[in-house]
Amino acid sequence: MTLNYTFPGPGEEDKIYKLLELLYEGHVDGGLRGVLREFLKDDGYFKIAAVDGETGAFAGFMAGSCRLEVDFECRAGIIEELIVLPEYRKRGIGKKMLEAFEAWSRGRGASGFLVPCGRTGFYEAMGFEKHLVHRYWKEFKD
Repeated sequence: MTLNYTFPGPGEEDKIYKLLELLYEGHVDGGLRGVLREFLKDDGYFKIAAVDGETGAFAGFMAGSCRLEVDFECRAGIIEELIVLPEYRKRGIGKKMLEAFEAWSRGRGASGFLVPCGRTGFYEAMGFEKHLVHRYWKEFKD
């Protein structure tokens, strides 16, 4: 199986919506499509998708931003969403998307990652530490 990575843009919200339905276990409504349309037009956010080279379907998606973070007293890359379909997990997709996001965040002056909330297991495996305010933090290595 071949995986390609792309930076999704306007018109691809339906592919992302399917992944987010899984992430949020079906607890999404029609308003999410409108938000996704706006989000995909906004160049201030990082967006990457893993695409199955055979089917063209999105196997994974990640979105992030970069901002000053009061709690950690620095500029941080904020992981907004990260999802990999179950049948594509354990193939390095999440890790590859995080690496691309790290490069993007470093280019904007970030010194680490912040996950406002997250699913346990994956982030710990990627070297993140859980902090008091139920956030995950990982400082960039030189």
